[in-house]
Amino acid sequence: MQFGLFQSAQWPEGTIQQDRLFDAIEQSVLVEELGFDSVFMTEHHFSRHGIVPDNLAMLAYLAARTTRIRLGTAVTVLPLHDPIRVAESVALVDLLSNGRVEFGIGRGYQWGEFDGFGLSLDDRVARFEEAYEVILRAWRTTEPFTHHGRFWQYHDVQPQPQPLQRPHPPIWMATTSEDGFELCVERGWGVMLPQAVSLDVVEQWVGAYRNAFERSGKAFDPSKLILARALYVGDDDDHAWNEAGPAYREFLERAQQVAQSPDNAGAPLSFDLDRIADTAMICGPEACIEKLQDVRALGIEYVIFFSNMGGLSHRRVIDSLRRFGEAVMPEFRAQAAE
Repeated sequence: MQFGLFQSAQWPEGTIQQDRLFDAIEQSVLVEELGFDSVFMTEHHFSRHGIVPDNLAMLAYLAARTTRIRLGTAVTVLPLHDPIRVAESVALVDLLSNGRVEFGIGRGYQWGEFDGFGLSLDDRVARFEEAYEVILRAWRTTEPFTHHGRFWQYHDVQPQPQPLQRPHPPIWMATTSEDGFELCVERGWGVMLPQAVSLDVVEQWVGAYRNAFERSGKAFDPSKLILARALYVGDDDDHAWNEAGPAYREFLERAQQVAQSPDNAGAPLSFDLDRIADTAMICGPEACIEKLQDVRALGIEYVIFFSNMGGLSHRRVIDSLRRFGEAVMPEFRAQAAE
């Protein structure tokens, strides 16, 4: 299996922003040392829920602090950005990291972020579609081009630099919808499934994704599927839940709050708040191994872990990641070697 860090930097009351950002950096550097495969950095705006508005800037810094680990966006919310600027920034980080970028993209879901930028959630799908077409064209063109779209216009542009990975870095889309699965299969993109849902729901999504492959006539490719999962590995199950369970519940409740508009008209989230313990890997090492085996049985070979919960101390996050790297990961590396 492959393992990544689904990295966030939150800003709880009474804490210092700079400290929280460097906590996230230290955790991300550590997981390379532990043998993780990737770090995927979040993007959020206008709230304590996340204080990384430019995940590519964070990844550029990480590129200088690491040598091997893959560096991903999780996600770049395309409707919020000028697509040419995104294409240029991704290419720049890809060059600086020696071709280690994974480009995770999404339509966005937080009403407050769209409203803050003077945008409507109603336009998020159309903006997303126009944005990715512009980005792909920017990476594939060898000549200047002109684009007159509904949301963006460019005249005689040839964006530079170009990414090191050709024709472009791997693309992942955060989606659980049938049309999203169809798009990813058609385009050859990977799919990123969200955290905080039961394995029953994940199994349904994987089935729908497999069906999209079937309809296309292509063979299902498990390497094109990532599942996000909360992670806190404690000494045993009870200690782990007592230390991290309340912080994770608080994080999920806050995430739902910031997603909604004042009249609760925001894009719905599918977090299963009634079964948090079942949807997360907040447990001791043995239970974590069992939970990962259950995930693997669904055909999922890549998991990225959300560990930097706002109410959890940096030291506890570090200790949990070390326990995973030392007591859990070797079990799956040994299986791969057999």
